[in-house]
Amino acid sequence: MNKTAFAELAEYMDLLLDAICVVDQQHRFSYLSPGAQRVFGYTPDEMIDHSMFDFIHPDDHQSTMAIAQQINSGEPVVHFENRYQRKDGSIAHILWSARWSERDQRRVAVARDISKQKQLEHESENLIARLEHMALTDPLTQLPNRALLYDRVSTAQKRAARDGTSLGLLYLDLDKFKFINDEHGHATGDHLLKEVAQRIACAVRATDTVARLGGDEFVVLIDAIPVIDEGVGIVHAVADKICQAMQVPLQLPHGDEIITCSMGMALWPEHGDTIDTLINQADQAMYRAKRKGGNQLSK
Repeated sequence: MNKTAFAELAEYMDLLLDAICVVDQQHRFSYLSPGAQRVFGYTPDEMIDHSMFDFIHPDDHQSTMAIAQQINSGEPVVHFENRYQRKDGSIAHILWSARWSERDQRRVAVARDISKQKQLEHESENLIARLEHMALTDPLTQLPNRALLYDRVSTAQKRAARDGTSLGLLYLDLDKFKFINDEHGHATGDHLLKEVAQRIACAVRATDTVARLGGDEFVVLIDAIPVIDEGVGIVHAVADKICQAMQVPLQLPHGDEIITCSMGMALWPEHGDTIDTLINQADQAMYRAKRKGGNQLSK
């Protein structure tokens, strides 16, 4: 490789934010433009005659080797990304464009540091995830809200129709919540709701969804149950586990309380095709349970 040809351009290359790199067949740097220090954190002299794998993040060795072999075979590569470890220990995200020089028997590449863009992308993804979480989650209990419940039910209905199964809904209303909330204040009521939400979530199956609709009203989606009586039995079994979980006294600021709930159930497609119809059916059944004294399941 004629290093003089590259050196003659060096006084202008230091204006480049990118780094021009030349690598031999043994993956050793034979030339780096002055911009290399901005990109990699090392001076060109510190990198020349060293293998590029001395600087590449270990997790990216395999993918980088595959790309290097592709370039060596004569196929240019653009927009390849990997990570380098800078001299100060930080990680640089590098965007590469490279091709093989048949005349010089070396790879010639341009490296661009995209670490800031990657950081902004990561921050943007985190913000979007937080906004999505806020839009689909009840802020007090961190359970799915009505919007996410509707989406889960819609997905469950499609899966059940495909697989020839059914699904059930339990509508729960706490029997003593209004009295405790009025008597001991909203802070106690909020504490109660968070504890109850956790107990319900721990009582159901991993495939089920517990959602808070508002106030002291919760809905449990019981997914993928048989269409025969066994499916009804599964819904009853989930309801029984919830009742058992509620028997342990809750430790509230004013003292211990046993909080029971009234539950109503509905089955798809037996009690309706739409989520609103199913919720209404289960809601009405819940009120029947409450009129009977509460702390029970009605259908």
